[in-house]
Amino acid sequence: MSLVGCSGDIPSASSLQSGRVTLSWDEVPGAFSYNVYGSTSPGTSKLSGFKIRNVSNPFTISNLQPGKTYYFVVTFITDSGESKESKEISYKAVGNAEGSIQFGDILRHSELKAQPPVKDSTPQTHDVILAWDDIPNATSYNIYWSDKPQVTKKNGTKISNVKNPHKIEGLKKGKKYYFVVTAVNASGESKESQELSFTVGQ
Repeated sequence: MSLVGCSGDIPSASSLQSGRVTLSWDEVPGAFSYNVYGSTSPGTSKLSGFKIRNVSNPFTISNLQPGKTYYFVVTFITDSGESKESKEISYKAVGNAEGSIQFGDILRHSELKAQPPVKDSTPQTHDVILAWDDIPNATSYNIYWSDKPQVTKKNGTKISNVKNPHKIEGLKKGKKYYFVVTAVNASGESKESQELSFTVGQ
């Protein structure tokens, strides 16, 4: 996919001298599409990067300016929404040449992910372990959960002062639950993470 005519976040070059780079990553179970964000400055995010929607894996970006360094991140889309950005990888374009970037396991960079449920605590309930990427300077975390979507700090059931990972016990089998996590430090509590939905196994 060419970036010619885009907003200028990633300048294009002459097709006779332009570079190309192919991005690839490990497929994420349950993901039905991916987005790529690119920039000519480090620190690329969903807010700062040029967004390329619904890309395939692998994905080739052309018309890169030779000698210029580009920065890329990838996100994946599931029923719960768009994930956090993957790790950022940079690429310095070379004229009339194609490079490659391998992001590897982008799932481990998502904000919140469910691990397989552990052994039944009772015949009608399950325990679930939640894990997430640690936040620098966080002293603890809070979990908010509900059996209805769009969980927030105002409407969710709060589990205070937890560590990463955290086990939630006694959830009903076959029922769908929704979770968000916040980070806590001396400055206060962060906003909610991306919501995770999880149906407790039979």
